[in-house]
Amino acid sequence: MRIKSKRLSGLILCAIAVSLSGCEPSGTAGEAKTVKGEDLVKKVSETPTELVFYVCVNGWTEEQFMSTYGNQIKKKFPNYTLKFIPQKDAQTLPSVITSGQTIDILITSIGLTSNFLLAYEMQDDISGLIKKYNYDLSRLEPSTVDIQRQLAGGGIYGLPVSTTSAALFYNKALFDKFGVPYPRDGMTWDEIYALAKTMTRTDNGQQIKGMTMSVQHLMQLNQLSAPHIDSKTSKAAFTADSFRQAFGNLTRFYSIPGNGLLNNQYNLVSQQEPFYKDQNVAMFAALSTTARVFKDSLDWDIVQLPVYKEKPNVGPQSYPTYFYLSKGSKNKDAAFQVMSYVTSDEFQDFIVRDGYSSILSNQASIMNHFASNDPVLAHKHVKSLLPEKFADPTEKTKYQAIADKEMLAALVDIASGKDENTALREAEERANKAIEATKK
Repeated sequence: MRIKSKRLSGLILCAIAVSLSGCEPSGTAGEAKTVKGEDLVKKVSETPTELVFYVCVNGWTEEQFMSTYGNQIKKKFPNYTLKFIPQKDAQTLPSVITSGQTIDILITSIGLTSNFLLAYEMQDDISGLIKKYNYDLSRLEPSTVDIQRQLAGGGIYGLPVSTTSAALFYNKALFDKFGVPYPRDGMTWDEIYALAKTMTRTDNGQQIKGMTMSVQHLMQLNQLSAPHIDSKTSKAAFTADSFRQAFGNLTRFYSIPGNGLLNNQYNLVSQQEPFYKDQNVAMFAALSTTARVFKDSLDWDIVQLPVYKEKPNVGPQSYPTYFYLSKGSKNKDAAFQVMSYVTSDEFQDFIVRDGYSSILSNQASIMNHFASNDPVLAHKHVKSLLPEKFADPTEKTKYQAIADKEMLAALVDIASGKDENTALREAEERANKAIEATKK
């Protein structure tokens, strides 16, 4: 009905125009606008330009950047020169900014957007460029746009290039050795907790842990959609019922005798390496992209992240990686062309074949080729890397990094014997003080 109504309105307007001065063929103005836009894109794309990229991942090499993004971008835009600045640690970016080096595109996950883009006030609203080049946001999976709208107060800072979520990885050899059935898709957190207790044991003097995890990521993607920060008050929400439930669901695993934090270390390396290097951990819950790290280092496979029994069909949240336009860029139009390109069907098909998940709203056909270029992942249960249904995204604020820090401090306190309610209350108080300090 809506389409018919628009057509009828167009005919009426055309008839009126004919009676006055004659009516040109319908669509001429729209076609002219499209041609003008295409000419503008062509001009920007053919102008020799240097674009500087910064990826917020420690140790990422230029070779990794080029194989993941750069080679395809260069093929599409042969007149662009790409410069990559590697990140050694969290202090690299402020040093680059202080040196006066311009960055055109900053690439980071939604989880680290607060730590880098917002912390150093590099964000720039690209709404004007979206309008200028008639970019169609409806092509993107809706939650990837919603997240940006929340961050930018209705605007938008970046375009997504890929997404991931969380999954559960398991060491098949350990389960086989002890005669315990493998975990399955659709298991609840309570069932996985019981399985972790079963697998935690001592074997010939070696401590076998039932499960380790990336707590920071799992909390950011929690299935209850519990926020770290109340966006209305800009205060930590650690003592809210939903947050306490999500946090307690994870911390209980570290209370299993023999499965506690080793030396109070909670960082990703300390949780991940025992699984695929030492191979003394039965299960590891983390971002789905972690699968790319394991390769064939051990006999492993994947199942979906366990679910809450009260939400049996809800998986973790989406965790997109974005191409952000830096506020200091002097080549914003060229940078936007690159940002647009990485969301194209052409580039999405390429990146999906390398084992990254598409951010397109209509991705079914592209995802059929998932990980087809990866000889290891091609033989794994890769469908479990993404949930059937994402949980609603929690609003991320510029105080996310503060919240993460104090939440993880609470984890250490609990592992050291402090009761959970006290640890969360104290962490909330510390976070609120730190937030207030940033406002002065």
